[in-house]
Amino acid sequence: MPDVTHLAAVSGRVEIVRDEAGVPHIFASTSADLQFGLGFAMAQDRLWQMDRLRRRAFGRQAEVMGSAYLPADIAHLTVGIPGIAMREAEALDPSTGAMIDAFVAGINHGIAVLDLPPEFGILGYKPEPFTRACVVGIARGLWWSLNGRIDRLAAAEAARFLPPALRQDYLTPEGSENRILPWPAFASAPAEVSLAAGTDDATGSNNWALRPELTGGAAILAGDPHQPFWVPSSWYEFALHGPDDHAAGCGHPGVPGLWWGSNGTIAFCLTNNMASTRDLYVETVNLDNPAQYRDGQAWKAFDEHRETIRIKDAPDHILTIRSTVRGPIVNALVPALSQGGDPPLSLRWVGMEHIDDLRALLNLSRAKSWSAFRNTLRDWSVAVFNWIYADIKGNVGYQMAGRIPLRPRFAYGYRDAANPDDQWSGYIPFDQLPHSYNPPRGYVASANQRVIRPDQQPTIYGAYSQGHRGIRLDQLFTARRTHDRAANIAVQNDVVNARAHRLVPAILRLMPPDDAVAIALSNWDFAYTPDSAAPTVFETFMAQWQRATIAVHIPPRLHDLVVQQTGLGSALLADPERPFFPAGTEATARGVATSALKTLRDRLGPDISAWAWGKVHLAHWKHPLSNEERSESFDIGPAPVDGGSHTIRNTGGELPPHNAASGAEYRIVVDFAEPDRFLAVQNIGNCGIPGHKHYRDQLGPWLRGEYHTVHLDRRNIPVESTTVLLPN
Repeated sequence: MPDVTHLAAVSGRVEIVRDEAGVPHIFASTSADLQFGLGFAMAQDRLWQMDRLRRRAFGRQAEVMGSAYLPADIAHLTVGIPGIAMREAEALDPSTGAMIDAFVAGINHGIAVLDLPPEFGILGYKPEPFTRACVVGIARGLWWSLNGRIDRLAAAEAARFLPPALRQDYLTPEGSENRILPWPAFASAPAEVSLAAGTDDATGSNNWALRPELTGGAAILAGDPHQPFWVPSSWYEFALHGPDDHAAGCGHPGVPGLWWGSNGTIAFCLTNNMASTRDLYVETVNLDNPAQYRDGQAWKAFDEHRETIRIKDAPDHILTIRSTVRGPIVNALVPALSQGGDPPLSLRWVGMEHIDDLRALLNLSRAKSWSAFRNTLRDWSVAVFNWIYADIKGNVGYQMAGRIPLRPRFAYGYRDAANPDDQWSGYIPFDQLPHSYNPPRGYVASANQRVIRPDQQPTIYGAYSQGHRGIRLDQLFTARRTHDRAANIAVQNDVVNARAHRLVPAILRLMPPDDAVAIALSNWDFAYTPDSAAPTVFETFMAQWQRATIAVHIPPRLHDLVVQQTGLGSALLADPERPFFPAGTEATARGVATSALKTLRDRLGPDISAWAWGKVHLAHWKHPLSNEERSESFDIGPAPVDGGSHTIRNTGGELPPHNAASGAEYRIVVDFAEPDRFLAVQNIGNCGIPGHKHYRDQLGPWLRGEYHTVHLDRRNIPVESTTVLLPN
């Protein structure tokens, strides 16, 4: 990008200095000008992506991209993201509103003076100006994708198809004994809580911070958010240098604020907490008047309105949305569990309420101490996150942040709209949310697993991931005394699967020694390396084992919904004498092994060398507008990647055919031995314009586990280009 100067609606000189990785460092003398510069920089790099995210939130993707995007439009309109965004835009406090207005003005200046990315020409439209509501909508749409996940409530409700004795294993994630806070940090109280709902969604995030006594130097913080692979990437690197800001890291396109980063005094990063901020309620319909539902002792009419969804090259779709006092009816967004259809299911979600998420995002990187950081997080409501903290003085901390509803009755699955014990009775106070500061073990870490024991108060539950990445983190941090910067980088790129370490011995006990599966898995070090066929065999076996397990009691129409509930299948491997399969566990396991081998041979051939993980586990970033003509310039990959669904270096797969469909889209390592710089890498590149030099330039380093250096000191920034904005 050549050096350029623009006249803009700024009060003073704004400089956007890009380094050799394409990371913009924005310099300005006022905070409003700084946000204007950030909006302009995002428009330079990610304008079409921001417009697409806005369209996703407002239910307008099908309008320009066709009927394939109609289901996503229906979902976001049903949840009510457009109305929420319009209302919340007006409710911003004056200081936050002024910063959002400046950010939006920067985006709109980019729309006015920059060449539009090629996607607009291909689709034949120009971007509309951005507004406050667009920013709120993009953020709220993201929160919905992270904490909505109402299909997991349906999967939990599907436990009703199982005998009662099996439901706990079905709902309990594998490795659930591993927790973020393993020590009794909070008072325990007797509670009739035995379930720990979880899911295996083949992805997840990690973060941790170590005190100096574990690093041999200064505190070190590391984080790597995992998302389904998008092109452009889900995250955007930038740095802010102004009167209130002096920090770098990454955030989300279309939204100001750093989510991962350092200001030289503190550093922070997050993972998704998975705690439930939403409920689905079974509504009772008046049999004499189906237009009414029960609310307490009275009947009320469903609220009803219509939305017109425009579809490119197809007739408009008319969407009718019904609502109760709890929220919209969302049956169209989850599979029906009953053969004839379910009763109306209404949604209540914290994200429908007024929240101060944007204020928190703007202020996080300004904090200079643990107390200031925690106070900023008091504004955080949704999505619920596990925040990890470290500072230049050697302190480390963990804070769960979010608005967690209190429900008098403990339950997974659907709730009864007529039961007072299923209504929300308030929210867990911030100071009662799990947190830890300088724990005795010397480190804090999270990996989407459960935070505290189910019997600890206040009761916190949700669709937590399996604990295998957390188990592996604990193994690594307790296996040696010193974990310097290089050791932390090695942890972030670790490819040993703790799940395989736990389950392979159980599988081998069920197999004859000469079985091909047993031979492939014997003497395996459980590492997902490119030259090993064992990961391919193990993943194929486990995918088919899970299908065999759910097939015993769950109707076939629901198999795709519940296939992520792997707790029961792993429990049966660990206890093969337990009655379950009509043919017995051992015979079933051997049959699954035979089927898995046939699948591999039919797909990959008889030569086991062709089953090597690096030959089947490929990442391919396909642009939404790619076709045969554009694929070379728009698509990235395919490229073989190591790691898997349950390794710290996470590359979640589609099973079969084992493609890597998700993983760490960003990695950050902050070593306070050098507080004015840190290491980072994205999975593809910081610019979203096909053909740009920074569109895919980070793929090679990401694959190799390498990083670029991000500097906070302007004198050390390796300058590639400078954009200057001057008052017009």
